[in-house]
Amino acid sequence: MTPEYRIDTEKRIIHYFKSYNDSEAITNIKCEKTFSDLDYDVNVWNIKTIKEAFWVVEGKDIPMNIYTQNAFYFSADEAYSFHIGIIERLSKSHQNNFKHIIDELPLDIERIKSINRKLNLASEKLSLDLEPEEFQAVGLICRESLVELSKELCKRNEELIKEKDFKASDFKNVASTFIDLYIDGSKNSALRSHSKKIVDIAWSYCSTIVHSQNKSYPDVKIALLFTSMAVSLLENLFLKYIGFDNEAICSVCGSKKIIIVQKTEDIFIKSCESCKNEEAVEQIEE
Repeated sequence: MTPEYRIDTEKRIIHYFKSYNDSEAITNIKCEKTFSDLDYDVNVWNIKTIKEAFWVVEGKDIPMNIYTQNAFYFSADEAYSFHIGIIERLSKSHQNNFKHIIDELPLDIERIKSINRKLNLASEKLSLDLEPEEFQAVGLICRESLVELSKELCKRNEELIKEKDFKASDFKNVASTFIDLYIDGSKNSALRSHSKKIVDIAWSYCSTIVHSQNKSYPDVKIALLFTSMAVSLLENLFLKYIGFDNEAICSVCGSKKIIIVQKTEDIFIKSCESCKNEEAVEQIEE
């Protein structure tokens, strides 16, 4: 431990301790023991106040934490072992849960489940110790997912694609065409512009990952997020296109929790589940 590291760490410990206990001042602080049995050094500091004693465990590449000596941590060795155990569990939990990076994006729509599987596969591949060529492989999966989405879009309106003379794998042009179709009109001009930018960013950045050997873990993670965003965007624009903008809304409270109730053979009522307001439906289209 260099003198500079010691001085800086003592300052960090004092600041950290104040956030833990601002009613007592530290009266003595010293590094009790340094453990080097892992790939990094872990220091256990002995901290004393007038009333209590604490262990503070820290290292250059690990988080700092405090443990009271009046509880179960009677020695520096025990504090060290307990701290490392917590770090290992958190690290394992991060690895197990990392695949949920895209869970917040609605990719569970039936038509694109194969794309969802690809993106989950890409997220599972991500880890901090991947080699550069493996990062490129994740980028390739992301780009393949966008191509598959392009082909899915083409199936929905083959005549439109023939008219434009686009290849089914031409994601950027195909996606731009369907954005124009799904959200036409002047009221959607801003959304169209933003949507096309997202599509362009997703494709361009994934291509950058595929062709570069000096990208890092965060770079590839961002590529995965861009890809997931583009896929989710196109699906939600499709939902908007097929009529979600025209859902029935309660005229009293604005809720969309509307059910249609048939009162007689010719009379239908819109009933709001939120405020219980009822109003007649003039016509029900078959």
